[in-house]
Amino acid sequence: MTDLGYVLGLYLHLAHASRRRGRPHVADRLLVLAAATAATMGLDPLAAYCRELVLKHNPHHMIRRWPVVRDALENKDFQSLLKQLERRYSLERSEQLLAALEIELGRERAAYYSDYEYAAALLGTTVEQLDRQFESE
Repeated sequence: MTDLGYVLGLYLHLAHASRRRGRPHVADRLLVLAAATAATMGLDPLAAYCRELVLKHNPHHMIRRWPVVRDALENKDFQSLLKQLERRYSLERSEQLLAALEIELGRERAAYYSDYEYAAALLGTTVEQLDRQFESE
């Protein structure tokens, strides 16, 4: 079984790189995958932040139908979208893309206390800010 913390870091790195390269729609797809992964891990504030980033760029994205990403995971339409995205950005393909960017996840992740802290840092925020911003969710 794949380590979800690893997968989350992978998607967040690729989303960041896509934004920097002027490919916001690609970044949105990767953020949706990151949101779903974070929700699966029980990191709801992180999932909510990824959702918010997608909606800032694309306010009509399907994910807007669910205020909480965890709820979206139970919907067949959203599951269908996730399957499409997971095929497009399979673990193997995502690792190849990350290798092309010359990013080594293992060493970088080791500098953080938790997957949550690491993911928050990749998004340019902190665990404390996320918890404060999304505490009601």
